[in-house]
Amino acid sequence: MGLFAAFAILLRWGSFFISVINHDESTYIVIADELLNGEVYLRDVIDTKPIGIFLVYAALIKLTGGAIWLLRLAAALVVALGGWGLYLASHRALSSQRAGIAAGLKYVLICSVFSYYGLSPNTEIFFNCLTIAAAGLAVAPRVTAAENDSFWHWPVAGLLLGLAMTIKPFAAAESLAIGLFLVWYYLRQGLVIRTLTAGTTLLLGFALPLLGVYLYYANLGMLDTLQFYLFEVNGAYPIELPWYLRLKYMGDYCLRFAPFVILGALSLVRSNGNSDRPHTVWTRFLLLSFTLVTMVVLITGKRFGHYQVQLHPLLAALAGSWWALGKTAFPALSWDWLKKYTPAILIGVGLIVGLAHFARFNGKDDKPTRIAAYMEYKLAPNETFFGLNGWQITYHLLYRDVPTPYVHSSLLFLDHHVRAFQVDELGEADRLLANPNLRYLMGRVSDPDADTPLSRRLLLEFSPMDTLPGEIIIYRRD
Repeated sequence: MGLFAAFAILLRWGSFFISVINHDESTYIVIADELLNGEVYLRDVIDTKPIGIFLVYAALIKLTGGAIWLLRLAAALVVALGGWGLYLASHRALSSQRAGIAAGLKYVLICSVFSYYGLSPNTEIFFNCLTIAAAGLAVAPRVTAAENDSFWHWPVAGLLLGLAMTIKPFAAAESLAIGLFLVWYYLRQGLVIRTLTAGTTLLLGFALPLLGVYLYYANLGMLDTLQFYLFEVNGAYPIELPWYLRLKYMGDYCLRFAPFVILGALSLVRSNGNSDRPHTVWTRFLLLSFTLVTMVVLITGKRFGHYQVQLHPLLAALAGSWWALGKTAFPALSWDWLKKYTPAILIGVGLIVGLAHFARFNGKDDKPTRIAAYMEYKLAPNETFFGLNGWQITYHLLYRDVPTPYVHSSLLFLDHHVRAFQVDELGEADRLLANPNLRYLMGRVSDPDADTPLSRRLLLEFSPMDTLPGEIIIYRRD
């Protein structure tokens, strides 16, 4: 674990100090703050994600005190944990330490290069740890015939997958892959009863976290609300996207991580032959999982890079499994050579990537931090503000309550979100104006997306007060 943690921190430290890489992370932090203050998710604060990610961030805020750099450090350790889990799973499945180390290090690297493909903490890096652990527990031991078939693996794997679902429902893809592996593994041996009992305990473990969420909202009398956000909102969330743009979306992913895609493809090609070989079974399971995840990622029609972070452990494990096959291809990458120079390579790559992130983010205008510094001495103790289409992390930086349930600004300012959430824009504006502690608004001097019925209604009672560098305009209530 120490190797993966050191590598993750070395790669990612340069991104620790800017307040926002991606606004989704800001939303998790701010909603977690609200939960810690006694608010109820889906009643007092609302977003598109299940409750799990906000509980994770609430725990991290408790552990770190909420400092942004410490939360980013915690995210780096979560990525390292995923790499370590992938090392254990690959090592166990292939009986190859070098394949395990390669898979784990590749995962940490893939998660730490591009801003929207893992560097910005998002739901995927958290539930990846759970799905990796589930595969390492349920699948990896059964790839190698020498391993024992411990029955307790199945309910625990199910529990891990259920927890992943409470963070993001896309984890259904890995859950299905593991379920299909279970059926294949036992039925090919003619073990019908074992298939039924193992499958039942897997499903029971899977259902427990989901049942916990259901009972929580049932106790609050909010089952109708839960159903609305789970089914109606998420049902309205996908958008139409032409097939060629979906293909381009996946092609972009493959090009970004081309060296690992090539190694993974070579590993798949070279695994052809005896279908009972551990390498063949493992890589085919990974390919099945990759295919199912791809299908789930494409369902929404949205081309967000962070959705594809769910593919990272599968790609890293496929590429890592190449090292279990010997060195008949790319002999220059032989284990003996790499083993000698790996520490220097890791330090060099880590320093280059980490310094590149620092140079890039240190040169960016950190608007939320500047806004917080400006507003800190203008806000009275009980006063708060409202950001017009952005900068929600400022609530966290200033320790202020959010005056609206819709923390992620896009939910109020993008038409498809307003329709999906059935937001009454003028009603929400009136609710904001009814808050006597709402003293200030902030926005951009020019922002077409912020020109909505809600903002126009608010601006009837607020007047421009000041303009900050970067075309940030501050409004004060008349």
